[in-house]
Amino acid sequence: MSIQSTWREESNLVKTLIIADDSTGANASAILLKQLNFQTISLIDYQNARILDHYDAIAISTDSRAVSGNEAYSRVQTVLANVKDAEVMIYNKRIDSTLRGNLGMELNAFKDAFPNKKIAIVPAFPSSGRTCRNGLVYVKDVLLEHTDVAKDPKMPIFTSDAKQLFMKQFQGRIANLYLEAIRSKNRLSKKIRDFYEYHDAIVFDAQTNEDIETIAETLAILDIPIITVDPGVFTFYYTKERQVHRHVRNDRYVFVVGSVTDTTYQQLQLAATDEDFDIIPIRAELFLGEGSHAEVNRVFQRATQSKSQFMILTTTDPYNREVLNLFDIAKNKSQDVDQISKMINHHLSVLLDQILTHDASIQGIFTSGGDTTLSFLTESGACGIELIQEVIPLCVYGKIVAGKYDQLSIITKGGMIGTDTTYKTIKEFFKEVTQHV
Repeated sequence: MSIQSTWREESNLVKTLIIADDSTGANASAILLKQLNFQTISLIDYQNARILDHYDAIAISTDSRAVSGNEAYSRVQTVLANVKDAEVMIYNKRIDSTLRGNLGMELNAFKDAFPNKKIAIVPAFPSSGRTCRNGLVYVKDVLLEHTDVAKDPKMPIFTSDAKQLFMKQFQGRIANLYLEAIRSKNRLSKKIRDFYEYHDAIVFDAQTNEDIETIAETLAILDIPIITVDPGVFTFYYTKERQVHRHVRNDRYVFVVGSVTDTTYQQLQLAATDEDFDIIPIRAELFLGEGSHAEVNRVFQRATQSKSQFMILTTTDPYNREVLNLFDIAKNKSQDVDQISKMINHHLSVLLDQILTHDASIQGIFTSGGDTTLSFLTESGACGIELIQEVIPLCVYGKIVAGKYDQLSIITKGGMIGTDTTYKTIKEFFKEVTQHV
């Protein structure tokens, strides 16, 4: 399944920059991110390199593998200077899978550009037979120095020790982390913290994709700012982990409740005891007169101040329940009940539209009440909902089809559906969807 949420024009993915020393390496690393539904591009003009808005992964070749060390440094430095103001979340120094090239000098350019970032080196690509054990790199179980790469006429390799190859040019301190620690998650976190306290970089052993995934997951959880250095697999897993953790931290959801039933009231009362929810009561009677604009603005301002992952905008106040008598209101205004209901739901739609436009972190909405749902879908230009899954009986999850919020996640139910725990169930469902969508 796609990790990407597609209802906005701008991407919600982790922006990743790959700097490689040749174009085939740039392509090889970038293509792995297509598995995460990233829009990827590989650029060849390093002197004019820039971050392109419509791409999630940008790979850039500096064509610097066989040039002098100083020239390699200069080319990488040029790229980093060109993109220094861009909102890049993951920086990767793509290295050759057999560790040829100006490894240390190109890392120096990263280190100078980002003195507060640590460096994570994972010189393994298990599916291609590249592994690292006890700090030594193997190609199909043959030590690197005993393979054909040792005879490369441009840049022969005389050692299999990854740390030694980087330290030929790198102006910093490097530590080794071996398999024994990597395969013990409790030890791994502590080792990483301890090593980064006194070192600029760590070379991680890895024999399998599972080893690399463990390293990526641990670093993402530790949330240490790093530069990834690898032939591609580690950056793939690390980007995937950062994407998941970013969603967990930042994705937000809006519940819009136009129902006034007893069931809804009980559901809201229980939700009010859940710290994940921020309940914002709406004075619906103000939607029926000259105070409508002021009430929409009040609730909007209150919503923009909310830091909660789940906001509930509700015409039923769980703290002070007052049910409007729409029949009496309609009679006093010489209108029918349907007109009064549509007026309330119109302003709910306006309010929701303003919030969605303002807050790019909102990835899904829940609407309670058929009229409320219909009003929002109609006014946003949708033609319907792609039905995907039942959350509970008579409560459905799907994606809005067409209109301003095409592909936005939505859950709908009637006001009398569910038990008092239903809002919590919907909350947990949204969290689960976040991990896999």
